Amino acid sequence: MSKRFINSKETVVHEAIDGLCSFTPNVARLDGYPDTKVVVRTDWDKNAGKVAIISGGGSGHEPFCAGFLGEGMLTAAVCGNVFASPSQDAVLAAIVAVTGPAGCVLVVLNYTGDRFNFGIAAARAKNEYGLDVRIVIVSDDVAIPDAKQPRGLMGTLYTIKIAGAAANEGCALDEVEQQAFAVAACAKSLGVSFSSCTLPGADKKEERMAEDQMEVGLGIHGEPGASKVKIGTANEVVLHLQGGTEVHTDSASRASRVVAMIATTLKKNLPEAGDVALMVGNLGSVPPVEMSIVTGALLKQLPAKLLVGPALLCTSLDMNGIQVSALPLTGQMQARLAAPTTARAWPGAVYPQKVRTLPMPLKPPPSLEEASPSRDVKIEALIKGVCITLCDAQKELDDIDQKVGDGDCGSTMKEGAELVAALLGKVSSNSPKMFLTAVGRALNSVGGSSGVLLSIMFTTMAGTLEEGATWDRASISPAFAQGVATLMQVGGAKVGMRTMVDVLQPVSEAMVQGSSLDEIVKLAKDKADNTANIASTNFGRSQYLNAETLKGEKDPGAIAASMVVAKIAAGC
Repeated sequence: MSKRFINSKETVVHEAIDGLCSFTPNVARLDGYPDTKVVVRTDWDKNAGKVAIISGGGSGHEPFCAGFLGEGMLTAAVCGNVFASPSQDAVLAAIVAVTGPAGCVLVVLNYTGDRFNFGIAAARAKNEYGLDVRIVIVSDDVAIPDAKQPRGLMGTLYTIKIAGAAANEGCALDEVEQQAFAVAACAKSLGVSFSSCTLPGADKKEERMAEDQMEVGLGIHGEPGASKVKIGTANEVVLHLQGGTEVHTDSASRASRVVAMIATTLKKNLPEAGDVALMVGNLGSVPPVEMSIVTGALLKQLPAKLLVGPALLCTSLDMNGIQVSALPLTGQMQARLAAPTTARAWPGAVYPQKVRTLPMPLKPPPSLEEASPSRDVKIEALIKGVCITLCDAQKELDDIDQKVGDGDCGSTMKEGAELVAALLGKVSSNSPKMFLTAVGRALNSVGGSSGVLLSIMFTTMAGTLEEGATWDRASISPAFAQGVATLMQVGGAKVGMRTMVDVLQPVSEAMVQGSSLDEIVKLAKDKADNTANIASTNFGRSQYLNAETLKGEKDPGAIAASMVVAKIAAGC
């Protein structure tokens, strides 16, 4: 069974509705479980003279439709089981619960079960309760040219939003119905997906699409799309949709080609001129970063007056795909689409804008290179030796870090060492203040926390030194101690937490106290080796590992620090 946050597939819809009612203001469900799953507004007075807006369908498309309950959108939502139309009794219950003398409009997706059950319920509401009920069927899918029964997709939300705004303004039933029909008639939608979906409580099916394929034309109930094609250029995909030849692909440009295909197909179904609204919906499992990329690309090819999304709007459980819906804006559609609503799932309609940039507030830092650097050959040889040592130890340190961290300690140390080595001959090496300043700035570009922390340490050391300071121990020792102290303060690490601080802090103390080089080298090695005995810590990546994993494993940062100490001592 697939891993899911459910209790049982039999109760998933009931529990989801109750959950929604528990965190959504002004909504409640009718007491009709298990057959009647209807959610209604509690701030609605059906005798107050406003037209009710009702929609519904199978569950699994959340937040459609219960998420769009609120002033200015739906008055009631009728939920079926997953991918199954609600019963006529459930629809009738929703109509009777919220419809008063002003009447109601049923917004129905163009699926056989929905049309039948909503249609029968509307007839019964008129016959048995004397209610004035109008039906507007949405069929916005353009995946199949000249289809006799295009499916209802995410464009249904345009109808719900704009008709809901008209009803909230106090428009009469005829006008609300007319507005709903106008929107439903011109909304156009297309969906593409790279995967199918998984029903709650069911095993994940073997994927029916190859790595270089997508399905065009949803398919939002788990059924195959209208067409399964390779991902190619916009012209190739459109040609295929019209009965042309096979499509070829270059996977490196997948995103841009998919967007181009969607834009080209929608343009064929829109008027050549006039303002257009664009809606971008996540089918369930597309990461937000990808939705932003897709939306930005779409806006370049389909300039929109208003944009809804990107957001979860009308999903298909965990499907890895998107829906795009376009609406030519006429009459009062724009104002009503942008009108406020209390529906929690509605992301709002925004006016897209070109990407704006503001001037950088920081001045470019002065170059690290000097025209005529003053050099200290002995110091440069010592520094070069340390850098070579760290570069040579890359694999050893990475292998150790693979056991207790993310496996990149050696790579990070090598990156930093190469940056420092590149300074030799370009920055005055006979001035510790100038050289350490350059080292601090260079290490700031190293990835990971260790690069930043070492940058802080060396920058602090440089700030502690006087302009005329030399590389003698009397000057460097207190500066090093201050640098380590600042590193600990900013980074939060203390001795005993399995980090490079286990070596740096005691070494800095020993230097200030005047210990011999041999004593300092031994101290550094002993402290690095001792990290293998620290089997519990609440700091760094090691805090997520158990004692059994940490036992006997040294910390790679501490080992790297010990290597540097030994190399410096050997060269002094």
